[in-house]
Amino acid sequence: MTHAIMLLLSAILVQETPAQPPAAPRPPSDAPDTPAAQPPGRPVVLGVGDPAPPLSVEAWLKGDAVAGLEPGKVYVVEFWATWCGPCIRSMPHLTEIQKRHPELVLIGVAGMERGTPPKADPSRPEEAPADPRLAKVENFLKERGDQIGYRIAWDADGSMVQGWVTPMRQRTIPFAVVVGRDGRIAWKGHPDVMDAAVAAALGQSAPQVGSSEPPAGKGDGAPPAGGA
Repeated sequence: MTHAIMLLLSAILVQETPAQPPAAPRPPSDAPDTPAAQPPGRPVVLGVGDPAPPLSVEAWLKGDAVAGLEPGKVYVVEFWATWCGPCIRSMPHLTEIQKRHPELVLIGVAGMERGTPPKADPSRPEEAPADPRLAKVENFLKERGDQIGYRIAWDADGSMVQGWVTPMRQRTIPFAVVVGRDGRIAWKGHPDVMDAAVAAALGQSAPQVGSSEPPAGKGDGAPPAGGA
């Protein structure tokens, strides 16, 4: 009798206990990142053969302004800074390349100057404070004059660095990118060894063949985050 009563009570308890919802499945540990985890509107990696990013500069400090990359033209976009010794040592070579190939559009982008960007007063938007980083670049160019024989652009907000250098996983400067007539990246590397790449993009023979690896001791500049 006692055993029968216990069985009856157990059956009642089972019927009254609500069923628990099944546990949500856990994602596998190697699940890929969701699209939201990727930088919006920017490729994770940018390399040879990919379309070149657009130009994004605030001012042209030397030479004629360039509105954008035009199909049919060959460009060299080179990143440098006044504090970067290897960048300064590459300038005569860049000047010689521009002199040798006048049809080439060679742009030196100053977007990695050290220092803090000035903060504008919201109550006085018409009074933009002077940027000490820009003044440093302008003084540098004034001191060298015609020794620098190619265009120089000012990338105040670091957008060129974020659009070009960062997606190419580049960590040192000077750093140059050759853009072919089709608007795609034809080569990237140290500017001192880009002669062959430039000549190939222009459809000419190169005076000497170089590799994309920087010469020893020449790539010791590191662009700060955000181009500051």
